[in-house]
Amino acid sequence: MIQTPDKVYVEEDILDHPFTQKILSKIHSAPIICVENYKKIGQEKSFNQRADEDKNSLALASKKGELIKNIGRMDHGQFYLFHEIDCKYDCEYCYLQYYFQTKVPVVFVNRDEVLKKIEELLNSFENPYFHVGEVCDALAFDDLTEFSTDIVELFSKHNKGTIEFRTKSTNINNLISIDSPPKNVIPSWTFSPKKIADMIEHKTPSFKERLEAARRCQESGYTVGVRLDPIIKIEGWEDLYQKMIQELFTRLDTKQIDYISLGTPKHNKVLFETIKKRFPASPTILGELFPSTDGKYKYLKFQRVDIYKNMISWIREYDDNIRIELSIESDEVKELVFEDID
Repeated sequence: MIQTPDKVYVEEDILDHPFTQKILSKIHSAPIICVENYKKIGQEKSFNQRADEDKNSLALASKKGELIKNIGRMDHGQFYLFHEIDCKYDCEYCYLQYYFQTKVPVVFVNRDEVLKKIEELLNSFENPYFHVGEVCDALAFDDLTEFSTDIVELFSKHNKGTIEFRTKSTNINNLISIDSPPKNVIPSWTFSPKKIADMIEHKTPSFKERLEAARRCQESGYTVGVRLDPIIKIEGWEDLYQKMIQELFTRLDTKQIDYISLGTPKHNKVLFETIKKRFPASPTILGELFPSTDGKYKYLKFQRVDIYKNMISWIREYDDNIRIELSIESDEVKELVFEDID
């Protein structure tokens, strides 16, 4: 079930914008509050209060500056979209907890500029790759914005580019309403075992609901991505993750999985302190985490290698050919993990 926001903040300058009015026409029960600048929403509240309360709201604003960015660690021709920011969900490990000044999710209404810029990049790069969902949940508000519909239409004309929607949402009605969707639009889901999702992925759809959304997208013709990140090493984690993998690959068609990404906790100091402040009993910080050479708190190298090798062995029981990636890992760890596998 898709929940409507508790309240909607609208910047005064864009109240009459056609896209603002389109979104507001779909929200009937939430009060509309006009503000001068979305960045000031909740500034009178404490950090914890903003994080707990404002995620249930939505802000509509105009984006100043870049809507699409090439991030430094990304390969040439890879881009992040900043068409929306922040997230209605509240996962304990998420860096968005501290990343933006406010905690209310924001949809930027200058959407035509986003689509125009994407098309420019599609015409300028040979095989550009666009990531949607690094600074928001890619589908959480798709029922209101219909962004996926616009994207499918655009990418149907440009078969040399790829766009990925990273999500935990079940908001897929727009996606599955499209006949013969293009292969270069990839919805991808982050999955955690039910026990872990219930513990730390607050306000999100359940594991089974996400899995059903992914299955329905496959059934509609999409190739999907599977993100198992972060893998949390709690007592009995092996059994939890092995059973989750079994359920994933008995419900999903492995031939319609574009990739599987594996990752473990990687908290910089600010995120580590934020989690400790908001969720002091969180298993994401109570395990054996140590500052790494890049300054992030991680499991020890040999522990990460062991986790990845186990996960890969369980996945390979179902398909030997699925592309498996490690999320933000060193070349040394990748070599240790894959040396005896590939």
